[in-house]
Amino acid sequence: MRIATGIFILAVAVALPASGAGAACVTKGAVATSGTAASAKWFAMETMVQAVDWGLWPGYVATSKVAGYKVTGEHYKCHPDAGGVTCQAQATFCK
Repeated sequence: MRIATGIFILAVAVALPASGAGAACVTKGAVATSGTAASAKWFAMETMVQAVDWGLWPGYVATSKVAGYKVTGEHYKCHPDAGGVTCQAQATFCK
């Protein structure tokens, strides 16, 4: 199962072309494990934010918002794991 998860992340972590004139969009993916689904989703989003731009990270940690980006297609697939809950996540970030 872990091999498939790694492949999932590799597949969604590549940049995708923008879908509109002047739009700069990128799709990212991440996997996170935490005690609850809510916190695993938050940590997965934190990882995707870091992958988009490390400069966004302090603001996201403080507000849970991605300043300067529209986040679309946010999707989570969560399941119980020995360490709590593991969530696979994917989202598109457009500037």
